[in-house]
Amino acid sequence: MRSRLFLSLLSAVALLAASTAQAGTLTNGTWIQTTQGFPMTRTGGQIGITGSGSTQTSISAALSYPAFSTKFFIPKTANGVLDLAISITQGGPQNLTATPGMALANVGVPGTVNVRTAIHNTMGVNQSTFATGINTLVMVPVSVGAAVSPFVGSFIVLGINHFITVDFYAWTPGGVTFTGLTTKQVALPDVTAVGSWNLTANGGGTVTLVSPNKISIDCGLAQRRTGAFSSLKMYFVPEPGTLLLLGAGALGLVLLGSRKR
Repeated sequence: MRSRLFLSLLSAVALLAASTAQAGTLTNGTWIQTTQGFPMTRTGGQIGITGSGSTQTSISAALSYPAFSTKFFIPKTANGVLDLAISITQGGPQNLTATPGMALANVGVPGTVNVRTAIHNTMGVNQSTFATGINTLVMVPVSVGAAVSPFVGSFIVLGINHFITVDFYAWTPGGVTFTGLTTKQVALPDVTAVGSWNLTANGGGTVTLVSPNKISIDCGLAQRRTGAFSSLKMYFVPEPGTLLLLGAGALGLVLLGSRKR
Protein backbone atom coordinates (compact mmCIF):
# COMPACT_ATOMS: atom_id res chain seq x y z
CA MET A 1 0.00 0.00 0.00
CA ARG A 2 2.80 2.40 0.91
CA SER A 3 4.73 1.61 -2.25
CA ARG A 4 1.63 2.29 -4.34
CA LEU A 5 1.13 5.61 -2.60
CA PHE A 6 4.79 6.47 -3.16
CA LEU A 7 4.53 5.72 -6.88
CA SER A 8 1.40 7.83 -7.14
CA LEU A 9 3.15 10.76 -5.52
CA LEU A 10 6.22 10.26 -7.73
CA SER A 11 4.07 10.33 -10.86
CA ALA A 12 2.19 13.42 -9.78
CA VAL A 13 5.36 15.33 -8.90
CA ALA A 14 7.09 14.36 -12.16
CA LEU A 15 4.12 15.36 -14.30
CA LEU A 16 3.75 18.63 -12.42
CA ALA A 17 7.43 19.43 -12.88
CA ALA A 18 7.25 18.54 -16.55
CA SER A 19 4.28 20.84 -17.09
CA THR A 20 6.07 23.80 -15.50
CA ALA A 21 9.56 23.27 -16.99
CA GLN A 22 8.66 23.65 -20.63
CA ALA A 23 11.66 25.35 -22.21
CA GLY A 24 13.68 25.11 -25.40
CA THR A 25 17.18 25.89 -26.64
CA LEU A 26 18.09 27.77 -29.81
CA THR A 27 20.15 25.40 -31.97
CA ASN A 28 20.50 27.20 -35.30
CA GLY A 29 19.45 30.20 -37.33
CA THR A 30 19.64 31.84 -40.76
CA TRP A 31 20.06 35.55 -41.46
CA ILE A 32 18.68 36.43 -44.92
CA GLN A 33 19.47 39.82 -46.45
CA THR A 34 20.11 41.43 -49.83
CA THR A 35 21.42 45.00 -50.08
CA GLN A 36 21.51 46.84 -53.40
CA GLY A 37 21.21 43.46 -55.10
CA PHE A 38 24.20 42.04 -53.21
CA PRO A 39 23.53 38.85 -51.16
CA MET A 40 24.43 39.16 -47.46
CA THR A 41 22.85 35.98 -46.09
CA ARG A 42 24.69 34.31 -43.18
CA THR A 43 24.29 30.95 -41.41
CA GLY A 44 23.72 30.54 -37.69
CA GLY A 45 27.35 29.55 -37.24
CA GLN A 46 28.55 32.66 -39.04
CA ILE A 47 26.49 35.00 -36.83
CA GLY A 48 27.18 32.96 -33.68
CA ILE A 49 23.51 32.89 -32.67
CA THR A 50 22.71 31.47 -29.22
CA GLY A 51 19.71 31.39 -26.89
CA SER A 52 17.97 29.31 -24.24
CA GLY A 53 14.83 29.29 -22.13
CA SER A 54 12.41 29.63 -25.04
CA THR A 55 8.78 28.97 -24.27
CA GLN A 56 5.66 28.79 -26.38
CA THR A 57 5.21 32.55 -25.92
CA SER A 58 8.70 34.06 -25.61
CA ILE A 59 12.27 33.74 -26.87
CA SER A 60 15.61 35.48 -26.42
CA ALA A 61 18.69 35.34 -28.62
CA ALA A 62 22.15 36.85 -28.98
CA LEU A 63 24.08 37.13 -32.25
CA SER A 64 26.87 39.05 -33.94
CA TYR A 65 26.87 39.74 -37.67
CA PRO A 66 30.54 39.42 -38.72
CA ALA A 67 32.28 42.58 -39.94
CA PHE A 68 31.82 42.75 -43.68
CA SER A 69 32.66 45.12 -46.54
CA THR A 70 32.40 44.94 -50.31
CA LYS A 71 32.46 47.18 -53.38
CA PHE A 72 30.95 46.63 -56.79
CA PHE A 73 30.01 48.64 -59.87
CA ILE A 74 26.66 49.17 -61.56
CA PRO A 75 27.03 50.24 -65.21
CA LYS A 76 24.49 52.71 -66.46
CA THR A 77 21.64 51.26 -68.48
CA ALA A 78 20.50 52.46 -71.90
CA ASN A 79 18.31 55.02 -70.15
CA GLY A 80 20.76 55.72 -67.33
CA VAL A 81 23.01 58.72 -66.86
CA LEU A 82 25.73 57.54 -64.45
CA ASP A 83 27.95 54.55 -63.79
CA LEU A 84 27.87 53.85 -60.05
CA ALA A 85 30.29 52.44 -57.48
CA ILE A 86 28.54 50.89 -54.46
CA SER A 87 30.39 50.26 -51.17
CA ILE A 88 28.66 48.32 -48.38
CA THR A 89 29.78 47.74 -44.80
CA GLN A 90 27.94 45.96 -42.01
CA GLY A 91 28.62 44.18 -38.74
CA GLY A 92 28.03 44.14 -35.00
CA PRO A 93 26.35 42.34 -32.08
CA GLN A 94 22.66 42.28 -31.25
CA ASN A 95 20.54 40.92 -28.40
CA LEU A 96 16.83 40.43 -28.97
CA THR A 97 13.67 39.18 -27.30
CA ALA A 98 10.36 38.35 -28.93
CA THR A 99 6.79 37.26 -28.28
CA PRO A 100 4.10 36.28 -30.81
CA GLY A 101 3.07 39.96 -31.01
CA MET A 102 6.36 41.88 -31.12
CA ALA A 103 10.16 41.78 -31.04
CA LEU A 104 12.71 44.07 -29.43
CA ALA A 105 16.44 44.38 -30.20
CA ASN A 106 18.84 46.32 -27.98
CA VAL A 107 20.42 47.88 -31.09
CA GLY A 108 20.22 47.59 -34.86
CA VAL A 109 23.10 45.85 -36.61
CA PRO A 110 24.85 48.88 -38.14
CA GLY A 111 26.35 49.48 -41.52
CA THR A 112 26.56 51.91 -44.45
CA VAL A 113 25.73 52.02 -48.14
CA ASN A 114 27.97 54.50 -49.97
CA VAL A 115 26.93 55.40 -53.53
CA ARG A 116 29.62 57.12 -55.60
CA THR A 117 30.17 57.87 -59.25
CA ALA A 118 32.26 55.43 -61.26
CA ILE A 119 34.67 55.98 -64.14
CA HIS A 120 34.35 53.70 -67.15
CA ASN A 121 37.97 53.09 -68.07
CA THR A 122 37.83 50.61 -70.93
CA MET A 123 35.20 48.68 -72.81
CA GLY A 124 36.13 45.27 -74.16
CA VAL A 125 34.25 42.65 -76.12
CA ASN A 126 33.33 40.60 -73.06
CA GLN A 127 33.96 42.92 -70.12
CA SER A 128 34.48 46.49 -69.02
CA THR A 129 36.67 47.96 -66.30
CA PHE A 130 35.63 50.64 -63.86
CA ALA A 131 37.28 52.79 -61.22
CA THR A 132 35.64 54.56 -58.29
CA GLY A 133 35.02 58.23 -58.97
CA ILE A 134 35.72 61.12 -56.63
CA ASN A 135 32.12 62.18 -56.10
CA THR A 136 29.99 60.69 -53.33
CA LEU A 137 26.33 60.92 -54.27
CA VAL A 138 24.91 59.72 -50.95
CA MET A 139 25.99 57.69 -47.90
CA VAL A 140 23.09 55.96 -46.15
CA PRO A 141 23.44 54.42 -42.67
CA VAL A 142 22.03 50.93 -42.18
CA SER A 143 20.16 49.61 -39.15
CA VAL A 144 18.86 46.03 -39.25
CA GLY A 145 16.44 44.85 -36.58
CA ALA A 146 15.78 48.07 -34.64
CA ALA A 147 13.52 51.03 -35.37
CA VAL A 148 15.68 54.17 -35.45
CA SER A 149 15.11 57.70 -36.72
CA PRO A 150 14.69 57.85 -40.52
CA PHE A 151 17.67 58.88 -42.60
CA VAL A 152 16.98 62.04 -44.60
CA GLY A 153 19.50 63.30 -47.16
CA SER A 154 19.93 64.76 -50.61
CA PHE A 155 22.21 64.47 -53.62
CA ILE A 156 22.61 66.11 -57.03
CA VAL A 157 22.58 64.36 -60.40
CA LEU A 158 22.94 66.43 -63.59
CA GLY A 159 22.32 69.57 -61.58
CA ILE A 160 19.00 68.30 -60.21
CA ASN A 161 18.41 67.91 -56.47
CA HIS A 162 17.25 64.49 -55.30
CA PHE A 163 15.90 63.90 -51.79
CA ILE A 164 16.13 60.50 -50.10
CA THR A 165 14.40 59.14 -47.01
CA VAL A 166 15.05 55.69 -45.54
CA ASP A 167 12.68 54.34 -42.86
CA PHE A 168 13.96 51.57 -40.59
CA TYR A 169 11.59 49.08 -38.94
CA ALA A 170 12.21 46.75 -35.99
CA TRP A 171 12.16 42.97 -36.12
CA THR A 172 8.62 41.61 -36.02
CA PRO A 173 7.08 38.10 -36.16
CA GLY A 174 4.06 39.66 -37.88
CA GLY A 175 3.60 41.11 -41.34
CA VAL A 176 4.54 44.43 -42.95
CA THR A 177 3.06 45.60 -46.27
CA PHE A 178 4.41 48.44 -48.42
CA THR A 179 1.98 50.04 -50.85
CA GLY A 180 2.34 52.81 -53.41
CA LEU A 181 5.72 51.55 -54.62
CA THR A 182 7.11 53.00 -57.86
CA THR A 183 10.28 53.03 -59.92
CA LYS A 184 10.93 55.55 -62.69
CA GLN A 185 7.28 56.64 -62.40
CA VAL A 186 6.06 53.08 -63.01
CA ALA A 187 3.80 51.55 -60.34
CA LEU A 188 5.07 48.39 -58.66
CA PRO A 189 3.02 45.67 -56.93
CA ASP A 190 2.51 45.89 -53.18
CA VAL A 191 5.17 44.03 -51.23
CA THR A 192 4.51 42.07 -48.02
CA ALA A 193 7.01 40.50 -45.65
CA VAL A 194 5.58 38.03 -43.14
CA GLY A 195 7.25 36.51 -40.09
CA SER A 196 6.01 33.45 -38.23
CA TRP A 197 5.73 31.98 -34.73
CA ASN A 198 5.62 28.19 -34.60
CA LEU A 199 6.66 27.09 -31.10
CA THR A 200 5.10 24.16 -29.27
CA ALA A 201 4.22 23.95 -25.58
CA ASN A 202 7.69 22.56 -24.77
CA GLY A 203 9.52 25.48 -26.43
CA GLY A 204 10.53 23.65 -29.61
CA GLY A 205 9.89 24.80 -33.18
CA THR A 206 10.77 27.80 -35.33
CA VAL A 207 10.41 31.59 -35.22
CA THR A 208 10.94 33.90 -38.20
CA LEU A 209 11.39 37.65 -37.71
CA VAL A 210 11.40 40.24 -40.49
CA SER A 211 12.93 43.73 -40.49
CA PRO A 212 11.89 45.94 -43.44
CA ASN A 213 13.29 49.22 -44.76
CA LYS A 214 11.48 51.65 -47.05
CA ILE A 215 13.46 53.86 -49.44
CA SER A 216 11.87 56.97 -50.94
CA ILE A 217 13.59 59.19 -53.55
CA ASP A 218 12.01 62.41 -54.80
CA CYS A 219 13.17 64.80 -57.49
CA GLY A 220 11.78 67.05 -60.18
CA LEU A 221 11.97 64.33 -62.82
CA ALA A 222 10.77 61.18 -61.06
CA GLN A 223 9.84 59.55 -57.79
CA ARG A 224 10.88 56.16 -56.49
CA ARG A 225 9.42 54.13 -53.63
CA THR A 226 10.97 50.74 -52.91
CA GLY A 227 11.16 48.31 -50.01
CA ALA A 228 13.85 45.98 -48.70
CA PHE A 229 13.50 43.17 -46.16
CA SER A 230 15.84 41.22 -43.91
CA SER A 231 14.73 38.10 -42.08
CA LEU A 232 16.02 35.94 -39.25
CA LYS A 233 14.80 32.35 -38.90
CA MET A 234 15.58 30.58 -35.62
CA TYR A 235 15.30 26.89 -34.73
CA PHE A 236 14.56 25.66 -31.19
CA VAL A 237 14.50 22.20 -29.60
CA PRO A 238 13.15 21.23 -26.15
CA GLU A 239 15.81 21.25 -23.43
CA PRO A 240 16.89 17.76 -22.30
CA GLY A 241 15.60 18.41 -18.77
CA THR A 242 12.10 18.92 -20.08
CA LEU A 243 12.17 15.64 -21.97
CA LEU A 244 13.58 13.77 -18.97
CA LEU A 245 10.83 15.07 -16.71
CA LEU A 246 8.18 14.05 -19.19
CA GLY A 247 9.77 10.63 -19.42
CA ALA A 248 9.90 10.30 -15.62
CA GLY A 249 6.22 11.14 -15.39
CA ALA A 250 5.33 8.56 -18.01
CA LEU A 251 7.52 5.91 -16.33
CA GLY A 252 5.86 6.53 -12.99
CA LEU A 253 2.43 5.98 -14.48
CA VAL A 254 3.58 2.75 -16.15
CA LEU A 255 5.01 1.44 -12.87
CA LEU A 256 1.86 2.38 -11.02
CA GLY A 257 -0.28 0.54 -13.56
CA SER A 258 1.86 -2.60 -13.30
CA ARG A 259 1.60 -2.60 -9.48
CA LYS A 260 -2.17 -2.37 -9.68
CA ARG A 261 -2.26 -5.51 -11.82
